[in-house]
Amino acid sequence: MSNITETERARAEAAEVAARPSAEHEPARSPVSDGLMLSFLVLVLGFGLCRAWIIFCLGAPIIAPSGTPSHWLYLATGAIGSLVVALYCRHRDRAVSRMRTVLYRLCPAALLASGILVLVALEFRSEPLMAAGFIAGGLGAGPLQVLWGDRFASHSVEFAAFASPAAAIVTAVVVALSAAHANFMSFIVVPLLSFGLLLFHGSRTGVDWKGALAPAPASAGDGDDENAGSSAAVATPAVSRRAVPLGVGKLMFSIMVFSLLCRMFDTVPTGPDPLEVFGGSAVFSLVVVGVAFLAIMAKVRERFNPSTIYRLSLPIMVAGYVAIALFFDTHGFASMLIINIGYEFFDILTWVLFVDAARRPGENALRIFGLGVAFMFCGMALGNVASHLVDSLIVTGSVQTNVVAMAAILGLVVVAFLVLPEGTVAQLSGSLREGRREREAEHRAAEEPEEADSAAEETEEDAGDAAAGRIERHCAEVARDFGLTPRESEVIVLLAYGRTLAIIARDLHIAQGTARTHIENIYRKLDVHKQQELIDLVDTYGE
Repeated sequence: MSNITETERARAEAAEVAARPSAEHEPARSPVSDGLMLSFLVLVLGFGLCRAWIIFCLGAPIIAPSGTPSHWLYLATGAIGSLVVALYCRHRDRAVSRMRTVLYRLCPAALLASGILVLVALEFRSEPLMAAGFIAGGLGAGPLQVLWGDRFASHSVEFAAFASPAAAIVTAVVVALSAAHANFMSFIVVPLLSFGLLLFHGSRTGVDWKGALAPAPASAGDGDDENAGSSAAVATPAVSRRAVPLGVGKLMFSIMVFSLLCRMFDTVPTGPDPLEVFGGSAVFSLVVVGVAFLAIMAKVRERFNPSTIYRLSLPIMVAGYVAIALFFDTHGFASMLIINIGYEFFDILTWVLFVDAARRPGENALRIFGLGVAFMFCGMALGNVASHLVDSLIVTGSVQTNVVAMAAILGLVVVAFLVLPEGTVAQLSGSLREGRREREAEHRAAEEPEEADSAAEETEEDAGDAAAGRIERHCAEVARDFGLTPRESEVIVLLAYGRTLAIIARDLHIAQGTARTHIENIYRKLDVHKQQELIDLVDTYGE
């Protein structure tokens, strides 16, 4: 009996030990989760500071003693700068890498110059210096937002759907906590801190910003690729960039119209604003929309449907203009609050859909966000000009407030039914639908293990093809974003599959010395030091 008892006790202890999750086999989710959370916090804080600085700049002419409102100049310069970025990056070649280098060098200089010029202009009440500060600020503001869009696009669309509203809350908090916009912190520290966080986030996701800020080295491997032309299509297929996809173009035109209509009453007196303690109605709307958007995302998560947000934004903006037509004289601040809430819903949704468009095969984020920011700034500039025109017409009695409100409602209706109907918004969320299908397939496979086991042999070849396609797709994205040459684009695929130097040279029919040079160039551009680091980067790139 004693022997039996001891045997049973030993078996029980062994079973208990086996049931405990081994540290070796325990899923290593904490580091990944912590790293993703750090990226989320950096992106939210950095982009929120970027938007807060833009609000500071747009408020500067109003508080300037000599005070001729001229922030249309700031917005127009930002729109032109962003448009130049988009046009230069319309083809998939080294243009994207070159443009990143230019932007990483231009932005800090423009931000610093703008901050100094604006502060000096405010001190000496100099409109020429203020105009120069706005031009420099626009040259920094547009490209800085484009670079942040590039960072958004390095993550999933669902990630952007959480990060964008969170950044709106950060923007509101930073603006509300600033007692006065005209200070060193607002115009110099905030934008430079945003750019510093951009550099930090880029270094975490594989952007060689140190190389971008350093003098450009001579290209080491571009001239010895005689056969690269025929093989380039395998690694990075040539895609025409002559036209923006129709749905994305409609989205960009719509954000321009919405920005114009939202800004159209900015300079029209609305009476006392009880939300001034929170930074004003426009700033408070950022908090309302940010919290509501996050609540919606927390509720639906992977079932997020952009059309739902679109259904919210349009009626809210229409309700705001109806309130202007009926109650502007007595409740002007409430009317503007409603309009801004509707606009911010659409603005955040637009940013998320831009991320979706930028992650499509054959597309790049600098082009999509360059166009998006250009259209947005253009709409804001036009809205600023229209605001002064409307204000002067209302003061002289040439037009009634309700007439302007009805015209704005007509513009919203035209956009909703003719330019950007709900079906077009649904079509724009391609990555969301693809990711949802993949998760549903994984969920079905997890719920039906017996059927999955019985079908394993039949689907093994398909799974292998899917994994290979995934690796090659990630390699193509890395090659595009890091400016690899066509031959380097072939080499990185073989490296990602774990091939050795000798095998790479054999498969590509090149000398081992040439293969070694390509590998060294790839490691330098990707800022990795061994093959396993490259494999890890490719495996998780864009996820």
